[in-house]
Amino acid sequence: MNLPDLITPIASGPVVWILSEGEMHEGGNIVDVYLDRNLARGALTDRAQRLHDRFEISDVRQDDDGSVHVEGGCDWISLVPHVVVTAPELDHQPTL
Repeated sequence: MNLPDLITPIASGPVVWILSEGEMHEGGNIVDVYLDRNLARGALTDRAQRLHDRFEISDVRQDDDGSVHVEGGCDWISLVPHVVVTAPELDHQPTL
């Protein structure tokens, strides 16, 4: 699977890429976490191929933040960036 270059920069803090899969309206599970988007390429391709073997892939899209979403039948796969928040940063959050 060819992942195009990111168009817009991601948040300023450290970012991890979370690969997850599931069923529409049923939720999903985290498959793995990657330090770099390109490191997830093989796993994303493998999961997309398995999805294609079960159902016809009906939608593949990339969002501006670089996240990738694949849908087929009622199943989905996503690779999404998440900013890492450290314990000291959590300690300095304002309370409501």
